[in-house]
Amino acid sequence: MNEIQIRNLDLNLLLVFRVLMDEGSVNRAAEQLGRTPSAVSHALGRLRDQLGDPLLVRVGGIMQPSPRALALYQEIQPILARIERAVQPPAEFNPSKSTRIFKIAGPGLDIVATEVVSRMHREAPESGLAWQPLSKETMGQIVSGEIDIAFGNANFPLPAGLTAKALPPLKRYVFARHGHPASNDWTTESWMSWPHVVVRVPGATHGTVKERFDNLGLKRRIGLHAVSWSGIGAVLNNTDMLGNFVALCLLGGVQGEDIQVFEPPESLPDVSFRVMWKSELDGDPATRWLRNIVLATFDTLIDEANRRLAASDIIKPRQSTC
Repeated sequence: MNEIQIRNLDLNLLLVFRVLMDEGSVNRAAEQLGRTPSAVSHALGRLRDQLGDPLLVRVGGIMQPSPRALALYQEIQPILARIERAVQPPAEFNPSKSTRIFKIAGPGLDIVATEVVSRMHREAPESGLAWQPLSKETMGQIVSGEIDIAFGNANFPLPAGLTAKALPPLKRYVFARHGHPASNDWTTESWMSWPHVVVRVPGATHGTVKERFDNLGLKRRIGLHAVSWSGIGAVLNNTDMLGNFVALCLLGGVQGEDIQVFEPPESLPDVSFRVMWKSELDGDPATRWLRNIVLATFDTLIDEANRRLAASDIIKPRQSTC
């Protein structure tokens, strides 16, 4: 017997066959399918020809399935049911009833995590947030589904399988405590004279402050390698160290309120953040809801950072011979 190739089989005939098996009648099947009895009979005849089996035979006024028909029905019923489920639009996500624990990865910015979970709980009070540091494994964890969303610097190519939304570029400034000695004579030389606080970002290879200093031939002294930006304001307030950061890093609490802002004597690369998620989940209602919350959070915090900058007395550098 010749093997039947699926590419030669009209799969629509299997849908007609399933309804015929369920109804046991050409007329009732035609009613369910919205077709004429003649069209249903014609479809059954074509399937008989393609499979080489009578499939359904009228006996005493009743359609009786052949052994081949019974076996075929058992095989295709779960397959067609799965296909029907797969093509249905995604179920609506109701935040007010959600108890899901969402997973986000990002740099250590407590103000972002605090604002995100606050917004989440306004709409989904029973939901939770698991926050973890950004790492070299983060991109793979998004693809595997271990992480719902991540955000970080957009200074490397986006891996395959991920989609991202870029945030507005953020300008780097130099920050120090009020009354810092450098404010009396702010030059490139004084910039390099005081120790700096740095935060290492996993995977950052270009567009960094270090790269910019290397290109300028400047040598800075590191006073602290911090693991996150949270608490940077307190560090600067209690030392004579300088920090080359975006204003977003100093939001939250009172720790950044007494910080002096300096214009960098040499231009520094902007920070370009992006929010990333798995491409397959682009239309997923729950992921879309969380994504909108994260993006709205950044919009609010960036506006607040810009407002504080606009109200600050930013110290301008004077030209030096360094």
